[in-house]
Amino acid sequence: MVHVVTYLVVGVVASIVLDYASLFSRPVISDYMVEFGSVSLFVGPLIQVLRGLIIAAVLLPFRGVFAQRRGWLWLWLLLVGIGILSTSAAAPSSLEGIVYTQLPLWYHAIGLPEMLVQTLAFSVLVALYERHPEGLLAVLPPVFERLVRALVSASLAFVGYAVISVAFALLAGASIDAEQSLSVQVQGLFVGPFLINFVLAFLAAGGLTLTRRILVGLGSYVLSTAAILTYQVIVLGSPDIAYAAIAPLLPAIAVWLLVPKRDAAKTNQPEA
Repeated sequence: MVHVVTYLVVGVVASIVLDYASLFSRPVISDYMVEFGSVSLFVGPLIQVLRGLIIAAVLLPFRGVFAQRRGWLWLWLLLVGIGILSTSAAAPSSLEGIVYTQLPLWYHAIGLPEMLVQTLAFSVLVALYERHPEGLLAVLPPVFERLVRALVSASLAFVGYAVISVAFALLAGASIDAEQSLSVQVQGLFVGPFLINFVLAFLAAGGLTLTRRILVGLGSYVLSTAAILTYQVIVLGSPDIAYAAIAPLLPAIAVWLLVPKRDAAKTNQPEA
């Protein structure tokens, strides 16, 4: 969870600040990196879930170390030393990459801030979790717990939109144009559903019974569908009913699954 959230937040900021769209189109760089805005960019968030699971599995035996006073530092140095500077493959910003690739030195340097910030944020948050076995959210004020849960739910739901959008385009035989896909007009389509899922997840963060959790999932689907159709009509000019009906499915399921369960016995309410 920590990897997915830090990767998405830092990655979005870096792509805007460093203008990845023009950066990846430069000579030599364009031969190494896929076009910014291609299918790979939209599949990327889904891959981060798998990467997070792999990272978690590998680090699990060392979790006791990360709970120490300087545990975040040891974890960060481990990620920087092995994961960035001394990779086995000739990756950008690594020693192998500098020696064995034709990538210019400025490209090796320009990506370092993003990787250092993301791995630092990851290390600090993981260490905080390990230092609080009862759960990091438990030591924060209730409103922060709700905000964090809502942000995670909305972010993972957004991954669902990326997957379905790519699948929809491929099945329709449509080409994915980088400039068009990343335009404000196209990306604005997802703002409404993201906010809807964030608000629903925030309101339900305290835990709900099974029946109400299902209602939250249905609410996410219905409201997101309506938001997509409305945006398509007003901004894009015409509705795509098939897309509007299919796109919110995975996100709604994600929101439903991430709503905490509430013990019916404690609330004196019968569990459906």
